[in-house]
Amino acid sequence: MAITLAVTGCGTMQAADSTAGAPPAVDISGQWVGAWGGFDDVDGLARRDDATARLVQQGASGTGRLALHTTGVTQAMPETVIDAGLGGVRVDFEVSGSQVVMRHALGGRLVTADLTVEGDRMVGSLRDTSPTVRIVLARVPPPAPVAAAPAPPPPPPPAPAPEPVAPEPPKAPEPVAVAPAPPPPAPEPVRPTAAEFASIDAVKPVYFDFDKSAIRPDDAKILEANAEWLKANPHMLVRIEGYCDERGTAEYNLALGERRAGAAREYLVSRGVAAERISTVSFGNEIQLCPDPTEACRSQNRRVVFSVKPR
Repeated sequence: MAITLAVTGCGTMQAADSTAGAPPAVDISGQWVGAWGGFDDVDGLARRDDATARLVQQGASGTGRLALHTTGVTQAMPETVIDAGLGGVRVDFEVSGSQVVMRHALGGRLVTADLTVEGDRMVGSLRDTSPTVRIVLARVPPPAPVAAAPAPPPPPPPAPAPEPVAPEPPKAPEPVAVAPAPPPPAPEPVRPTAAEFASIDAVKPVYFDFDKSAIRPDDAKILEANAEWLKANPHMLVRIEGYCDERGTAEYNLALGERRAGAAREYLVSRGVAAERISTVSFGNEIQLCPDPTEACRSQNRRVVFSVKPR
């Protein structure tokens, strides 16, 4: 199904009233795919990328996940959507007639989407975004049922037992030729390890605000240059390493470092670097570039570093 998404620079969509309205006229349970549209935070140009949803409706309400892909540098995009990445945010929704109000499971203040169902399409926008972030989704049809295989035929009746035969006298064993020893197996090729990745001056690190994973405008320019170098050198793989300062638990910082690496990965993919060339890893707060407990030092530790190696 073809999906067309028009991006406008201003205006908001009228929010559906989920508490007073008609009973639900639609059931939006299932998988939905489509696109979102907004404007780039760096150059102001219109942006469009993939959007997906998995929803389960019971009566007039339900739950699910909504994912807007590659949102790292989009104007007005809620930070919870940016941090969620490809995994999406957990949402609760209410249906009145053909109107759907979809809210973040932790509260509508984080993100709310107002949508209208039109057959197997659902269109709308994120509430309180300016410029407006619009969403268009199409329902994925369920797979066709598979016909049951026919029952196997009944087994044939057992054959009658053979007549007993007198055993033959044992024969003298014949000499057996000794087979030559097989040649030694060829050595397995040495697989590349993470130690083969190395940082180079041409692909520079980027830095983050405290407890954030959003790409800052100045660092977006660095990522632009990194993407151009990687596209000019298609034989190189890149590993993106996420780091944090020393504040917070080890578990929290491992997750935050992964979100930072993921945000950088999404930016490179949006600029034309093949996703299969990119891997990510989080070191959390395990490796501190600068050990002093000052903000100047901590700002150097909140970073993403790029290492490369040939394919």
